[in-house]
Amino acid sequence: MKKNRYIPFGYTMRNGKLVIEPSEADVIRNIYEDYVNGATLREIAERLTSAGVPYSEKMTDWGKARVARIIENTKYLGDSEYDKIVDDSLFSEAVAAKKARQISLPGDLGPEIAAVKNRVRCLACGYPMSRRSSKRYKTATVWTCTNPECGKKVGISDADLLSSVMRIMARIKKNDALLDKKAPADGYKEEMTERIRNFNDEVASGSASEERLMRLIGEIACEEYEKIDSSSEHASEELKRKIRRIVIWDTFSPELFDALVQSVRLGEGETEIITKNNIKIGGKDGSQEDTEKDGHRDTAEE
Repeated sequence: MKKNRYIPFGYTMRNGKLVIEPSEADVIRNIYEDYVNGATLREIAERLTSAGVPYSEKMTDWGKARVARIIENTKYLGDSEYDKIVDDSLFSEAVAAKKARQISLPGDLGPEIAAVKNRVRCLACGYPMSRRSSKRYKTATVWTCTNPECGKKVGISDADLLSSVMRIMARIKKNDALLDKKAPADGYKEEMTERIRNFNDEVASGSASEERLMRLIGEIACEEYEKIDSSSEHASEELKRKIRRIVIWDTFSPELFDALVQSVRLGEGETEIITKNNIKIGGKDGSQEDTEKDGHRDTAEE
């Protein structure tokens, strides 16, 4: 590790060649992940400093500006000189999140909206949304998708947005079974029964080779394994235990929001939340959907 950072954080020189420093690359990816999931520059800097993560040989002090420079550094996307450290999609989301937070006008933010705004994302494409308020707007507040290919705008007052989020959280608090993963559809059970029946028929016929039977066993086992997600079940139970300990009243609960909500998806006339265990719960009918098939990282300044 260099005493002074003449080489960008994340890289080092070995045998006269510029290469990735694995431990620093992991720190960089964690910074991007934390930021797109709602952590502020200050929170990230304080966490790194508290953990004693070295920036250089004699420096473990991280500040907001240093974290911001890492988030904005296009070298991490890779070029002719630097190897790639950060995926294009993660980099784009981080830049979009930073833009959204800079566009927001902090002067008119109440503490509740301040808690929510970094986790608001577009219902259509999943990108962060920026907030602008003005007396010129019919609803006083307009949220705009930061994805230039989408750019959807949603007009909704702060009170209505908070009310929608509160209703969803209250419904989950009352019925935490909404946090459970959905069981496989009946069609899946029928398909597996048919697969096993066909396998038994081939065994009984004596005509199938050992290689084919082993392949069939492997296919059945793989499909069954994919339906077993003990880590997700554990995450759901942990989340349930956490929110059961939180007491809520008739006002917005930042504690419950922080424990429960990964992001708020906002569309015209529709609000839904993505929970910390990747369950989508809609603001209109309380419908539940597993977001792991969604393709958007949900994932959510001062």
